[in-house]
Amino acid sequence: MTVPREYPGLWRREGIWRSDGSSDTTTLVLWFQSARWHIDSRGFAGTTVVEGARCEWHPEIAFPALGPGIDAGTMRFDGADKVEEIGIDGGYRELWLRIDAGPVRAQRLERDDGALAWLMSGAGWMAWAYGHPGGIAQFNVATRDGDAATLPPQAGNGWRVTASDD
Repeated sequence: MTVPREYPGLWRREGIWRSDGSSDTTTLVLWFQSARWHIDSRGFAGTTVVEGARCEWHPEIAFPALGPGIDAGTMRFDGADKVEEIGIDGGYRELWLRIDAGPVRAQRLERDDGALAWLMSGAGWMAWAYGHPGGIAQFNVATRDGDAATLPPQAGNGWRVTASDD
């Protein structure tokens, strides 16, 4: 299953406003979205499922661990590069601006010890996230200096590609 064409790209959060009155418009949060997967700079990665205006993120790795609830929001696009996300539980509102519309290339990798990884790349950037489900996840973004996105050396060896958006 792939997400609608409005979703893929690199998004920057402009702000979050919570139902308790708190807000944050200064923390840099990036959302990398391919046709099937997401990487979020807050430290999680996995599959994205969209049904109508509802978007759900199903992280397979996350650090720190996410709560037991569903991470879902109602998405309202305002043009091609701006989307408002309202939490299904009504607990927050986020505003996202797309800073790269793609195309986004993505791969999902696995290792025999259960570790998972995602590699994504777009115009002039690449992002990776890797870790063990329930364990520590690592995330990084880099300016791309070639066409090949690769995991950093500290991710170790033995990775095999299990799926690709290409």
